[in-house]
Amino acid sequence: MIDRKENPKVSVVIPTYNRAAKVRSTIESVLAQTVTDLEVIVVDDGSSDDTREVLGEVFGDQIRYYAQTNQGVSVARNKGIAEARGEWIAFLDSDDLWETDKLELQLKALEEFSVQCGACYTDVRLLNHPEIRTLFQMAEQGCPHQRAMGVNTNVLEVLVRPGGGGMVVCISSLVARADAVRKVGGFDPTLGFYADSEFMFRLALLTGFCYVNRVLVRFDRSPAETRHVGASKEWDKLEFMLQESRVRLEKFMGIGDRVPTKVRKLIREHLGSVHSGLANCHLESGEYGKARESLLRAAQLDLTFNIAAKWFLTWVSPQLALLTVRHHQERMKGSSPVV
Repeated sequence: MIDRKENPKVSVVIPTYNRAAKVRSTIESVLAQTVTDLEVIVVDDGSSDDTREVLGEVFGDQIRYYAQTNQGVSVARNKGIAEARGEWIAFLDSDDLWETDKLELQLKALEEFSVQCGACYTDVRLLNHPEIRTLFQMAEQGCPHQRAMGVNTNVLEVLVRPGGGGMVVCISSLVARADAVRKVGGFDPTLGFYADSEFMFRLALLTGFCYVNRVLVRFDRSPAETRHVGASKEWDKLEFMLQESRVRLEKFMGIGDRVPTKVRKLIREHLGSVHSGLANCHLESGEYGKARESLLRAAQLDLTFNIAAKWFLTWVSPQLALLTVRHHQERMKGSSPVV
């Protein structure tokens, strides 16, 4: 049973949309925590199902429920942040689940590394997806987690490249100091799919991130078309995701000297890759002028042989450039990151 306090230790923010059945299990996984000094804040982002009725009947005053018109997950999370009364804020998507000792272990890690860190994340296992490795295992080569609890000194670099192993810092596993969350301004409502990593990047500029090397979150990776609904239904389109990534990386570049030099270089490289990806979309739609513009921008950011060759082909033979792109994509099938 959770404690009833005006100033709980942890505020758990759960945004939801049309997930009356799933969000019930999510909330139950929070109420089962060994840490009981917490509050559960559910922000309903304009559900048209019976979410309100189900949650009211099952949980009553065990949760704090807020409803808003459908504006997207970032607006919902920001509402939860505004209402949070805890010293710490934890985020949990409404189709994900926690193990019972998740918060207990994270608070221990945050106490151990309190001088350096005001945020903590854990390992995660995917649900409803063929990938059997955990997120820490997927990221082991580039981002090893060698201790039971430790500090990730490369978290900014990880957050530049979300997707696949870069998802290792997962929003549903994050706990952070409430004052730090508010100081960085919460989530950017102009971003969709990449709002999580953009928020955590800004947070990582303010405070260190520690981790607990245990699978403490089960992360739903059902087919994207069943998860991305409402304001997020555009997330399934490749060009939309590339444009989102472009905006996110440009925001990182705009932060300036607060970003370490090594990380700024990585941002430029990834932004160049995004523009190259956008050029592929333009080639597919027959917009050859836009393809050349995107490749010119990619070359300005990070000139590679492949980008130079593709740019040359768009001038000599756009059709050949498109065939080359399709051949490369066919060879890369099956190696795309988890999204």
